[in-house]
Amino acid sequence: MAENRAENGNGASKSRSGNEEEEEAFAKLLEKYDAAPDHVLLAGGVEDWDGVVPEQVDRYGFVEMSKQQQQQQRHSHRSVQLLLRPTNLKVRAPNALAPNHSSQEALQTEIRRESKWAAMATRSVAADNSVSFSFDLRHPKMRSRTLKGVPDSWRAVAWASFLSRSSASASSDKHLADTLYPQYLSQPSSADSQIDLDVPRTIQRHVMFSARYKGGQRLLFRVLHAFSIHRADVGYVQGMAPLAATFLCYFDEATAFVMLVRLFSTHHMAELYAYGFGGLKSTFDDLSTALRPSKVGKTLESLGVDPMLYATKWYLTLFNYAVPFETQLRIWDYFLLLGSVNVLHAAAIALLDSLGDEIGEDFEQTLSRLTAFIDIKDNDLFMRVLDYELKHLNR
Repeated sequence: MAENRAENGNGASKSRSGNEEEEEAFAKLLEKYDAAPDHVLLAGGVEDWDGVVPEQVDRYGFVEMSKQQQQQQRHSHRSVQLLLRPTNLKVRAPNALAPNHSSQEALQTEIRRESKWAAMATRSVAADNSVSFSFDLRHPKMRSRTLKGVPDSWRAVAWASFLSRSSASASSDKHLADTLYPQYLSQPSSADSQIDLDVPRTIQRHVMFSARYKGGQRLLFRVLHAFSIHRADVGYVQGMAPLAATFLCYFDEATAFVMLVRLFSTHHMAELYAYGFGGLKSTFDDLSTALRPSKVGKTLESLGVDPMLYATKWYLTLFNYAVPFETQLRIWDYFLLLGSVNVLHAAAIALLDSLGDEIGEDFEQTLSRLTAFIDIKDNDLFMRVLDYELKHLNR
């Protein structure tokens, strides 16, 4: 992913005409995003079901591809064989493309996990009688249960708890959502034009983000606009859009903005997105060092395939577009809980190991395979391999 950064400079250095041009451009964009005809004001104006068959939408809101589209995309999917090390786990080299349980079994597992997470949750009642929930990250079962996957019904509460870990941050979150966010929405940003270009490119098959200038696209523009002002030191980069969009799948727009701010302030993302990507390059040096003793690491090094060529999108989007959405959520669960960049390294190593013999024929073919979509079917197995690699990295 090439650096495509839009920054908000120091206001004192801008000419008056420059400010006026930004304000005029921002006003025109707001007109587009705020003009919603009646036929798209469905499901609260967020989701666009026009022409969509409900049975073709998965549990996360993605419109499933037709058989013809699936056949066409299979050529870009990589078959995944999780090649486990001799000392690793109790299973050996299963095919992660084959689901390890039926949908009914998965449903029953989800129900059992929901009850366990409900038992871990802390219920709070505010002065206005509103009820909220949170999780204590010190709970002895928190890590093991997060590794198995946060139930989708508890994911918003869990992520908010993982990213806002103290009463001080809770107070700051309220200020961000109630005061700063509305203020930013009344100010222009020099990143607005680039954000507007990137919004319709973001998870297009999702019912929230399929209608131009409406619903989820409108919320996504507003969140990214506000963030570009709040973190003017980082600016706006294209990879931020799928991060914000993922949060919008679980939070209202103001809370999604807060979660994005927290992600960049507590989970190394500001370092990865730093100007010139120096932090990202340093992170990839660490990944290369971790890979060097392995067969896949030696193969990639001999071909001259640097992590910057294939893993930039993985790290900047937290594996959005690289793996199925459910797999991405599982990686996010663990990364948001632990907050360590080693989780990203472990996920990358697990993916590289899974490709096995598909890596190494030549530079172009290897790079093509590494940048293609990797269709993981057995997420439980993938996460267990990821956890093994993480423990190996943390030794």
